[in-house]
Amino acid sequence: MRSQRAQISAWLRATHVSSVEELFDALAGRDGESTARLLVDYRRGVSLASTVLLGAKAVMLASVARHAPGDTAEERFQVTVDAFLAHALPTVKPTHKYIDAQLYWVTLRTVTKLHQAPLYDRAEPRFFDEFAGADVHADPDSYLTADAVLDWALKRGFIIEDDHRALLLRYGGEKARPVREVAAIVGVSENMLESRLRRAMTRLRDAVVADRDGLYRACIDARWGRRDAEAHRTAAVETGAAA
Repeated sequence: MRSQRAQISAWLRATHVSSVEELFDALAGRDGESTARLLVDYRRGVSLASTVLLGAKAVMLASVARHAPGDTAEERFQVTVDAFLAHALPTVKPTHKYIDAQLYWVTLRTVTKLHQAPLYDRAEPRFFDEFAGADVHADPDSYLTADAVLDWALKRGFIIEDDHRALLLRYGGEKARPVREVAAIVGVSENMLESRLRRAMTRLRDAVVADRDGLYRACIDARWGRRDAEAHRTAAVETGAAA
């Protein structure tokens, strides 16, 4: 359609690429600015944005699908696609510093919820609701970061130090590192690293299912802890400037 061609041309110009293939490469987890641009348009009601994001994130979704419920690979992938479209895209903010990692973690967390019934009575207040209070809006999904999730899993003993380091190198930065690069850093083969990451992600998935409220608290604590640290640094700078 002419309108779709015009929209794609606008994205190519905005992301400084010259072809649809290059746009997909930019969106495949290596260029947060491109992802943010399409997510803004998705929020504006541009339906094509979700289609393009879905195609560009196919590799990421395939990795999450390994942890989704379902009897076949097709069922697991469909569950993951539904989680991405119905929860991750509407939840993750285009302004999030780690937008691609956030889309990954929110999608993963959504599919893990489907493995079993909730561990709490929905009629009863959850820890998060009591912690935040009725007059405070705090969405744990907006606080989910690779650092917060992995630090929580390490402290709780769900993953070991080596797995924490490998996962942090892979997903903890502003952009996901290639497996080859991470393998070189930790000194193992790519196949060995991928096997380690799969096992660690399985343990992480089980941990999230078993202790969702604990994860919520860790993510919120990490967010507020960073804000306190930033406030202290700002105050110190202002005090120094005044002196």
